[in-house]
Amino acid sequence: MSDSEGDKLTEVTFRDFTPENEAELRLLNSAIFPIRYSDKFYVECAAAGRVTQLAYVGTELVGGIACRLELTADKSGARMYIMTVGVLAPYRNGAIGTRLLQHALNEGRADTFLQDAYLHVQSNNDDAIAFYTRFGFKRDQLVLNYYKRLDPPDAVVLKLDLKEWKVNTIEGVEYGGEDKGPQHAHRQPQQMPPPTEEILSTTCS
Repeated sequence: MSDSEGDKLTEVTFRDFTPENEAELRLLNSAIFPIRYSDKFYVECAAAGRVTQLAYVGTELVGGIACRLELTADKSGARMYIMTVGVLAPYRNGAIGTRLLQHALNEGRADTFLQDAYLHVQSNNDDAIAFYTRFGFKRDQLVLNYYKRLDPPDAVVLKLDLKEWKVNTIEGVEYGGEDKGPQHAHRQPQQMPPPTEEILSTTCS
């Protein structure tokens, strides 16, 4: 975790996740995370629409936020699950992770069907917990033995009511497509089983 409020902004271009850049995201994830993500992970990234976003410096993919949408139990709304937020090491301290999260929350707030955003963080990852707390996330519960291959194995669930999020302008970002601001596309929230470590090891940088 290296984004901080005093970071100098690195100019970036945000692009939607598409079949054309899926291979780039796979390479990025392999460079940042200790887990090989399944094909299902990328299907869910695509289904989430513009809340999943990739960050480029020039033509190089340097970071991304990957989300999935889940129907609530009563199907009255949906939740945004933040699967990963990551930035390549040479580009950290440029507030790229911060702005990727801002983008996803802006998009989530614009879609009235989405109720909240949440994620799991390893219980001893104080930097990550502090990072999300800056955005208004609150501790929801402690999940014992959530991680199979990490020590400690417990995870803290952090949650943000999207109605409490104030959409803000994101500085130092250009958008690679025609869309310039928060929009909610026709997305397909799914009734999902409980999350597993293989697709939910969240690291923010």
